[in-house]
Amino acid sequence: MTEHKVKPGSDLTAVARTAFLDYAPELHRYIARQMRHSEHTADLTQQIFERFLQLPNLETVRNAQAFLYGIASNLVRELRYREARSVVTFDSDAVEAISQRLTHSDRNELAERLSLQQDLQWALSKLPAAHRAVLLLVKRDGLTYQEVAQQTGLALTTVTNYVSEARAKMKMLLKSRIG
Repeated sequence: MTEHKVKPGSDLTAVARTAFLDYAPELHRYIARQMRHSEHTADLTQQIFERFLQLPNLETVRNAQAFLYGIASNLVRELRYREARSVVTFDSDAVEAISQRLTHSDRNELAERLSLQQDLQWALSKLPAAHRAVLLLVKRDGLTYQEVAQQTGLALTTVTNYVSEARAKMKMLLKSRIG
């Protein structure tokens, strides 16, 4: 994937068309990894380019790819905020019926998952910030080492080392905590 620099005096429509052709599939995958509900992915991808086209002065954009990813991150954040603030309605009788169907083993499995999640959050908090960021980009966000290197400006070998070191430290921390 080549990085496109926006040149002063560029035609907005041509730049947007090129950016769409080059980055839309990649941005679509990025949003799909970020969102819990896949029905929003296509809409958010379209909104990225709508916002891009609304720029009053294209010459302020130096790197189209980085700018588009910034828009994508903002859109994902905005949607998550709206979802968190939206009113949730539910049928209390249905919830009661489902909770009564939970078996003892289901409850134990749920408790184990919650405990594991807490242990992972604790271990992640003990990692150096750079190691944690790189590990999360690879494991949670599904980026390749090369993509992480491009986004963070780190060398590929540094990304590889950070991931290896973070995994080793996580393993050590979790062994000491869990036993």
